[in-house]
Amino acid sequence: MPDRKASSLATDIWNGAARCHERCRIAVNTKVVWTTRFVVVLLALTVWLPVHAAEKVVTPIGKITTEYKGKFVTIQGVIQSERRFKSGMRYGVSDDTGQITLVLFDRELKQAPGPDQLIEGATVNVTGKVDFFNKEVQIVPVRGTDVVIVKPAPPIPPLAIGAIGPNDVGKTVAVQGIVVEASNFSAGFKLRLGDDTGQITVTIFENVFDALAKPEQINVGATLSVTGEVNAFGGGLEITPGSASRIRVAAPPARDVKQYALSEISGNDHNTVVRVIGEIAGIQPFDKGIEVLIKDETGAQRLRLYQVVARRVKINVGDKIEAIGRVKASKTRGVAIEVALPGDVQLKR
Repeated sequence: MPDRKASSLATDIWNGAARCHERCRIAVNTKVVWTTRFVVVLLALTVWLPVHAAEKVVTPIGKITTEYKGKFVTIQGVIQSERRFKSGMRYGVSDDTGQITLVLFDRELKQAPGPDQLIEGATVNVTGKVDFFNKEVQIVPVRGTDVVIVKPAPPIPPLAIGAIGPNDVGKTVAVQGIVVEASNFSAGFKLRLGDDTGQITVTIFENVFDALAKPEQINVGATLSVTGEVNAFGGGLEITPGSASRIRVAAPPARDVKQYALSEISGNDHNTVVRVIGEIAGIQPFDKGIEVLIKDETGAQRLRLYQVVARRVKINVGDKIEAIGRVKASKTRGVAIEVALPGDVQLKR
């Protein structure tokens, strides 16, 4: 006869295993259910949060005083100005009660609406931390997504360059033309833009130039669409774009500049734009930049690169380069080829 104790023990073990299996199954099913519920909640939040973000209480800009420093607020207003700085962008935003500076660092800019949307005239809703800089009230978002375009900026109708006059100083205008001349100054670059009706200077400050996607295309011969503020300077009018997004290349430059052997260039070529190719034999700093001695099989010439250009050109002795510049001749400094833009110096392989 079978051992009854052994049989009973086997039955107990079997029943225990079955109960354990059932508990494990229930536990697994419960975990699956809760995991599913968690995912559903997350999906719901992704819909709920953006919708309710717009429901944040908007603080009138004029009410934001030093008591708000360090606090988070939501404001809504129209962009009145845009200005590039070393690490990002500053926007002047105003409502009916006052004005505040929206500060977006480059990291947050990548998450924010495109630079073609964050422009003068756009209505924005912003959540950020209140700060003060030189007694100027600022709002600094933690994330770029805390900046929402409520209403896009109205389009600015293009204006003929010849139609721009002294009465337009302080206004924002949009023009299109061909770059007929380029030069530089201590804080940036100047382009002479022309259409069938006239010419005007476009001033591009360093921080705006450095934010251009393809700065090498901003050169003589390019067709550009430019939007910016009209300013009076040195007896003439200028257009100053506040950000790189305000400069669009409609057609890249196709420069056809005559190449000269270095020995062919003399003081008689003063103000002539030339193209030269040679090997760098020396680099000599001076108070406003560097002078680069280049040689070819016919002779040698000096290239003059002012600091605003020299800082953006990586060259060394022994490099073979191609350069485009304007010949300048003077009794005190001799003959040199002055380079207007960083893109006018190219390494030759």
